[in-house]
Amino acid sequence: MNDYLIYSVEDDEGIATIINIALTKSLFKVKTFDSGETFLEEFKKTKPNLVLLDLMLPGIQGEEVLKEIRKYSSEIPIIILSAKSLIEDKVSMLNIGADDYMVKPFNIKELISRVNVNYRKFLANKFIIKISPFTLDQKNEILYRYDQKIDLTNNEYKIIKYLFNNRGKIVSRDELYKVIWGKDDKNISSRTVDMHIKSIREKILDNDKTFIISVYGNGYKIE
Repeated sequence: MNDYLIYSVEDDEGIATIINIALTKSLFKVKTFDSGETFLEEFKKTKPNLVLLDLMLPGIQGEEVLKEIRKYSSEIPIIILSAKSLIEDKVSMLNIGADDYMVKPFNIKELISRVNVNYRKFLANKFIIKISPFTLDQKNEILYRYDQKIDLTNNEYKIIKYLFNNRGKIVSRDELYKVIWGKDDKNISSRTVDMHIKSIREKILDNDKTFIISVYGNGYKIE
């Protein structure tokens, strides 16, 4: 079982069961909802990685559910599963935020293939952190400024990676030194960290020190 969470919103018990079994066999985590109301209640608590959404639901219709999802997130992929087969229906749903559309009855193998397309995109982006104007590619251990690769030493990369992954948090010099160098020596930690931060700032053109922010007496942080 992987950590990719899928919410399936389907009021037809038979179809919901087939989808649930197929996704579980494909090692995805899946939660099934038989109404838009129950789905939205859970959605506001925990965001999934993908939504499979029927349009003809009891109570709140799928189109309204789609609009509600997009109020909270523009990034979660949504695949519509509907008996509505007119091109106008497909275009309408895609225009208001759906990423894909499958007409019922559909082939379950095709559905799993489309889910896998989104899963591969998820894996590709899982190691990417974007903080404008920088992109940190953790899989390939590269920092970009816009599209320009920045040449960092091994320890410089580790520092910037740690700050990216702790965005908004003040990271002390002692913490950085212990994490990056694996040592705990306050006599040299401050000088070593400051020297590396200075070098990183020069390379990323952070001359005004507004990207890597110095917090007086505490350490550094990235907002």
